[in-house]
Amino acid sequence: MIKKFFHYLCVIVACVLWAALLAIAVHLMVMFVYHTNPIIFYRSLSLFWNQGYILQGKDLAIVILILLMIPLFLYGCWRLYGFQYMKLITVPLNKFFNSRFEGYVAPDVNIKNLKIEEKKTLDQFIQERLDKEKKKIVGNNAADFRKEIIEKIQEAKK
Repeated sequence: MIKKFFHYLCVIVACVLWAALLAIAVHLMVMFVYHTNPIIFYRSLSLFWNQGYILQGKDLAIVILILLMIPLFLYGCWRLYGFQYMKLITVPLNKFFNSRFEGYVAPDVNIKNLKIEEKKTLDQFIQERLDKEKKKIVGNNAADFRKEIIEKIQEAKK
């Protein structure tokens, strides 16, 4: 649940940044083509359109550009939805740490006193476990326990 929430939050933030990037790109294109402030240009374009002015050439290109912002925005959000945001963090870290240890060679390791035991069958394993359990239970017999208590009581009375 938290993982999905984190993913959706990342997608929302990325889409907002993508929308801002598109708005800045269109703003710069209008400034480059028309050499004017885009906000004033949009108002004058709207005013001309409402008065029945026919759009031509550069005016039509800017309207197409504005209309293409919507599909570009949706396409960008769709691509950002499938993006794995942890790669954004882990790829640079992996490249940094792998480059630090690139020429490193581990020293030889000598293993001494290595015990190699024979393989045990299931019956041998069970028998060993039973022997260990019997050693634990030896002093836990109820009759022996009662005898010990009776002896201690009799010694205390003497």
